[in-house]
Amino acid sequence: MKRLLFLSLAFALAFLFAACDSGNTGDFKITLKLPIDYEGNCQDYNEDEEDSEGNDYTYCINESDQVLLSIYSKSEIKDDYVYADRKLIKVASNSGGKEEFIRSLKKGTYYRFFVEVTNKNEKLKLTGGIDGIYYDDKNNYDVDIFLSAVGDFVRVVSDRTNADSNSLESYFDDEGSKGSAAVALKDGNIYMAGGYGFDEDSVMKKAVVFNMKGISKKDVKNLPAKLYDHVAALLDDGSETGKVVVGLGMGEEDELNGSVWVYDPKSDKYDVLALGASPMTKAKAITIDGSVYIVGGCTESAASKTVYKISAGENGAYVEKFAELNEGRCNHAVADVSIVNVDENGVKTVTPRLMVIGGSTNYKPEGKETPVVGANFVELVTKGASKPLSVAARNGVDDSKLATGDESSAATGLISPAAVSVVMDDREENETVVAVLGGYLRSGDVDDASWVTNPNLFVFSEKGENALVYDSNSTPNECSRPSAALLGSEDKNVLKYVAVNCGTKDIDRTSRYASDQIVFVLQVKRVKDSDLGMEVFSSSVKDTLMNENKDQDSSAVISDGPVAVDALGQVFMLGGKYVYQVGSYAVP
Repeated sequence: MKRLLFLSLAFALAFLFAACDSGNTGDFKITLKLPIDYEGNCQDYNEDEEDSEGNDYTYCINESDQVLLSIYSKSEIKDDYVYADRKLIKVASNSGGKEEFIRSLKKGTYYRFFVEVTNKNEKLKLTGGIDGIYYDDKNNYDVDIFLSAVGDFVRVVSDRTNADSNSLESYFDDEGSKGSAAVALKDGNIYMAGGYGFDEDSVMKKAVVFNMKGISKKDVKNLPAKLYDHVAALLDDGSETGKVVVGLGMGEEDELNGSVWVYDPKSDKYDVLALGASPMTKAKAITIDGSVYIVGGCTESAASKTVYKISAGENGAYVEKFAELNEGRCNHAVADVSIVNVDENGVKTVTPRLMVIGGSTNYKPEGKETPVVGANFVELVTKGASKPLSVAARNGVDDSKLATGDESSAATGLISPAAVSVVMDDREENETVVAVLGGYLRSGDVDDASWVTNPNLFVFSEKGENALVYDSNSTPNECSRPSAALLGSEDKNVLKYVAVNCGTKDIDRTSRYASDQIVFVLQVKRVKDSDLGMEVFSSSVKDTLMNENKDQDSSAVISDGPVAVDALGQVFMLGGKYVYQVGSYAVP
């Protein structure tokens, strides 16, 4: 049944808004691109007829559905978007309202469009959006908005009737990849670079930009070196696109790289950034308030303790040392737990804080590393300092033995997990929790240890000063090296969602036939535990329309494909042959 639903999301809908203002020479066209319908399951479906087999055709597009187009604008790229207009358009009559729409657009203005498709019962079915549209009255505009099932995964296609040749594809082929990196630019496009391709048996230096306004791919200037397991993060320099900080990682024959570059999408050029780090791999990079933080990484002989901060200045990007970890590490997870304050004038102040979780203290082949355990398993990094955070389950004991072991078995540690900050805003005061999933851990005695994929989903929350408590749930999808990102969700909602590019369960990344790509959405919520008599955080895998959480029409192997999340809260999955999109839950 899930397979049927996934294939049934098909409908063609376009809006043509003719320019009517005096002196205006442009036409503005928005085309809604919808998912593949290989078998035409929805063509003859009558929504008033109940299916005899009890199948659910909720995701078929019907004439009683409505399209809500929300418009946001700003005059300067540095400004925040503000609400401008909203148009409700019936699917059965989509040609109305064109003059009113075009007259609401102003030249010299940046626009964001967000689309919601609801059924006759106002159930939200499909969403999609596009960012950074600059309207200047001088050009013809043709903008695509790809819609996807809300909180679910669909393959991005420019033409649903010819998906085999119109799917948005990366530079990897069917046999898949490992170790690539991707980041969403400020204009909504996606930059992707590097990785190891199983087809070529080679490390790649190729780079592409996925144009999400036209559902197309453009080859851009190659990386200065072949890389995989490198870092990539967005640096906000005030430009329309921002820039990409990319580097470190491994090259051919596993040679470590110490170079870092700043890529400018506008000039298609890489500039060297003098980071001053030793050649190392498996560091982590994260963007906070427009700056990029590079945390840890392993050389051939040691693990780095340094946290670098890269910021944009008048003379280009510059580097400063932000802090030192108590324990060096690589293959760890980093989450943004910054403190954000907004004063009475609406001025926002961000105090950067990074939660660093797990990892290994040395660079060795998978399953031979030394995991970070003990007091420094989790560290909270602020400017100039890093302090350990104790971890325990709700009962006050580290039941999962993540950081502390006992005489019968050593602490497990956790290598290569994904960590995502989730802001729970269902109460008067917001609470930031951190969802931690995937990775692999040590099992058994230190001298005779085996390695297993982490079978649990953890949610870390603060408990007093310098302490964390975790709630643990099991997962049906074990992932050795997941990537994850927070999915846009409604404000004041008890449910929050994290999109996960799981890849393979296998710890060893040498097999090109390890597994098909697995993707899922993690649901995080606050619930009352009757046994404990208190509230806890629950995390569970939300059902997907994909059969077995896989694209059955792709055989690509994704060991650790990246994710990229845009300003609209839409998440894109990359790394294999195709690009996948997860539909946001909320209007921005």
